Amino acid sequence: MPEHQPDGDERLQAYLGQRKRLIRLAYRYLGSVGEAEDIVQDAWLRFSGADTVEDAPRLLSRIVTNLSLDRLRSAQKRRETYVGPWLPEPIVEKAGSADPETSDAALDISFSVMRALERLSPLERAALFLHDLYDVPFEEVAETLKRSPAACRQMASRARKMLRQDNRRFPARETDIARYVASFEQAMASGDIEPLKRLLAEDVEFIADGGGKVAAALNILVGRDRVAKFLVGAARKNPDPEHTVVWPAIINGGPGLVVSVAGAVVQTFSFAVDAEGNIAAVYTVRNPDKLAGIDRAR
Repeated sequence: MPEHQPDGDERLQAYLGQRKRLIRLAYRYLGSVGEAEDIVQDAWLRFSGADTVEDAPRLLSRIVTNLSLDRLRSAQKRRETYVGPWLPEPIVEKAGSADPETSDAALDISFSVMRALERLSPLERAALFLHDLYDVPFEEVAETLKRSPAACRQMASRARKMLRQDNRRFPARETDIARYVASFEQAMASGDIEPLKRLLAEDVEFIADGGGKVAAALNILVGRDRVAKFLVGAARKNPDPEHTVVWPAIINGGPGLVVSVAGAVVQTFSFAVDAEGNIAAVYTVRNPDKLAGIDRAR
């Protein structure tokens, strides 16, 4: 007796049920919301026309992976000429909003995890995602990636090991952001950066993405003294402090800050903390192309 195949309505419901997760999957490859949404839309066209569908989530994940790998080849060429550090496009939501998908550690899109993923090859990411996120057997992973099952198993193992080595940073909490804002405002008012420095880890990193289109640090800054001085110095160069507004938001699943000047969003701040609760990394996106989709309304 032939196995039941889902009809058009069943396929659409299966696709819609996975769509949000698939966008996060594509985003983990590409770091772009718009490109991730395009990939998932194209995936629907392929999924709806597939001859057989035995496991909808698994098939969709394979389709999204193939489409993402194709898109990633051209994206990596663009990044070779990118000016300064590259950060993913921030996903900004209202502070206090709760997304159940955010609690899925396997789909963590925090900036620290996204930067760790950048150190993996596209195929290592694909082997890891397909097997660990969607339980795709390595035999099927091998078919998708055109590699042997043994090679795919090795790539996934290497990717897990590299991510574990980078797992020393944790998402900031709202209390961490509040402490940072209070200390930063105190430093701006008094000129004393010591309270701000005490919040920073000794080897804190400051990563700024301006894309060569706006002023931003062209290299990653390391060290609490250097980072604290840069943060305060950059804020003092603001040409329009009277119309500058900073408000809390959820950025890539964790608490962060959005900065607007005269109603236009000019940068976002995300943070990671170490095991002691010190700020271990500050990620700021200033590239206007990556901020265009952020709602200006508070």
